[in-house]
Amino acid sequence: MIMRFILIIPIVLLCSSCAVINGGQEFTKTIWGSSTRVLEQARDTAITKTYDKPYWDCVRQSIDILKDQKLVIFKKDEVRGYVVVMGIKGSVDTTEVGVFFDEMSDEQTRLQISSLSTNAKRKLAALLFHQLDIAFGLAPPDPVVEEPVNDRK
Repeated sequence: MIMRFILIIPIVLLCSSCAVINGGQEFTKTIWGSSTRVLEQARDTAITKTYDKPYWDCVRQSIDILKDQKLVIFKKDEVRGYVVVMGIKGSVDTTEVGVFFDEMSDEQTRLQISSLSTNAKRKLAALLFHQLDIAFGLAPPDPVVEEPVNDRK
């Protein structure tokens, strides 16, 4: 128990001192696992789609969809234009996927889905883009599947 405490103290001091130094906040976030730098660098290979909708419509609708799908919104900054999502089915629960929003014009927004996991990125892109297409009237709603009624008593 004391050994853990002794090991934790230098890490906390290192992170705290780095936060004071210019640019140290990104280092501290990386240590704690909440940096978006890696996801931003992965935007070169992002899955991209542009909508003829205002920025805020895309951001709010996307966040609503992610919540409705019961995905974990690990981190978000609506002003800077990103949401970090975890909990993608078929991926490790802690796999981070970034959703980035770029305002192209007053009526056009580009979404980019990036991750180090190609599988998680593809799954989230398919889900989010499909649901946005439905929400924005670009695709018909998914058919409702009724559960069979059990007549046994």
